[in-house]
Amino acid sequence: MSRIYPLIICGGKGTRLWPISRTQSPKQFQKIAGEDSMTFFQVAVQRHRGPLYHDPVIVTGVTHRGTVVKQLREIQSGSQIICEPMGRNTGPAVLAAAHAILRKDPDAVFVVVPADHVIEGSLSETIEACLPAALAGRIITFGITPRYAETGFGYITDAGPLDGSDTVRKVGQFVEKPPAEIAEALIAGGDAYWASGLSLFAARTIVDEYAKFDPATALHVANAVAYGTRTPEGLFLNEEDFAQTAAEPTEAVVFQKTDRIAMAALDVSWNDVGSWLAMYNIAARDSDGNVLQGDVITEGASNTMVRADSRLVSVVGLSDVIVIDTPDALLVARMDETQSVKQVVEQLKKVKRPETEVHAEAGPAMVPMKARSELAELAQIAQTDNFHLGTAEVEVGRTVMLDPGPRSRQVIVVQGMVHASGEGWSKTVREGGRIYADDVATVRILNCGDTEAELLFVTLEKVDLDQPLKPLERHAASGGG
Repeated sequence: MSRIYPLIICGGKGTRLWPISRTQSPKQFQKIAGEDSMTFFQVAVQRHRGPLYHDPVIVTGVTHRGTVVKQLREIQSGSQIICEPMGRNTGPAVLAAAHAILRKDPDAVFVVVPADHVIEGSLSETIEACLPAALAGRIITFGITPRYAETGFGYITDAGPLDGSDTVRKVGQFVEKPPAEIAEALIAGGDAYWASGLSLFAARTIVDEYAKFDPATALHVANAVAYGTRTPEGLFLNEEDFAQTAAEPTEAVVFQKTDRIAMAALDVSWNDVGSWLAMYNIAARDSDGNVLQGDVITEGASNTMVRADSRLVSVVGLSDVIVIDTPDALLVARMDETQSVKQVVEQLKKVKRPETEVHAEAGPAMVPMKARSELAELAQIAQTDNFHLGTAEVEVGRTVMLDPGPRSRQVIVVQGMVHASGEGWSKTVREGGRIYADDVATVRILNCGDTEAELLFVTLEKVDLDQPLKPLERHAASGGG
């Protein structure tokens, strides 16, 4: 029996689940139901383990590689990791994975798995039933029986059996996020399904179809793989080639145009968890309808979701609200307004607030070395009037910030691998590499490796010995909640 490669795309920013989800620690890496639960990504990996499957193929941004490795290690899963230099939507990501795996397995079959959905019920039986069709060149997209007329989802319609199979069906049409009246009509027709984001196909099929419908992107992706950098940490796609790809989803480029498309229905409970209201709906509630995570006390509260990450939160006399407390940001919203959180994030981005990108730790970012050396996050090695030398250890998935300043401030990577980014630039730096301060913008240094990184901070300028050392502020880009 042919085995299937789960292909998990770890892109997206999950802005509707802010302040837990941020650019450098998006929704898929957050714990679903509090501190003791697995993350969305881990659940997606676990769902596709067993004799039917190979180890997963993970496509992610280089800034998330360390978090991916850490979370895979926690559930003892192997993997093949492909790192994108920048996000270009699902199309180029899927195509890059197909090219990479075809180099060693010309008969590879993928099941594309969303990294941040909640699915309850068995998938493998239906996926296995569709495998012969995939091996024969079909592209199967999976639909979910709709529970109501949702306007935020895409729909697929069933046009009857295909090739004599009751499981694999013809696709009538794709309908992208219809208005309420059309969604209601689709459901009333009895042959419409929510588009789940899951699909099954042979790697060779998607390569051939992409070349047919977008040959320019197909060539750039092939070159990004061919000229990429292969290391023990994974395949790093060539940036120059990948940047020239069209940032489009696979569905728009191939699925909605190809004559190889088919569909199959999944009998599961499915939720794309696109808002805090959706998070509330999938969580276990107490007798008052409350979802309480962390150190929370309520009095006279009902139908609320309260999440406390670092301190006690109390809610009195409220109902139908969401309260999400993190060390650097607090969200309070009515249940029926949680879709508007995305607009809050857009406002924060316009004024370049760091709370959209990273999680800040509670307490002061730095403390005076002389007075509180036991708490200092930057360990002093040597310091004179004109020279400062210090080290910092950065955990996997965490970020340090190098304040704006002259190039005489620099960071040397002693151990591990980090991803540095500033105003309009980014680069991955390994042991022995250097990062220089930027005189106009903060430089973010993220540990994207799978081990603790050790950094050496060098400042070749006059340092005020009576002031706290300020070469960096430390932040946490959460690696799992």
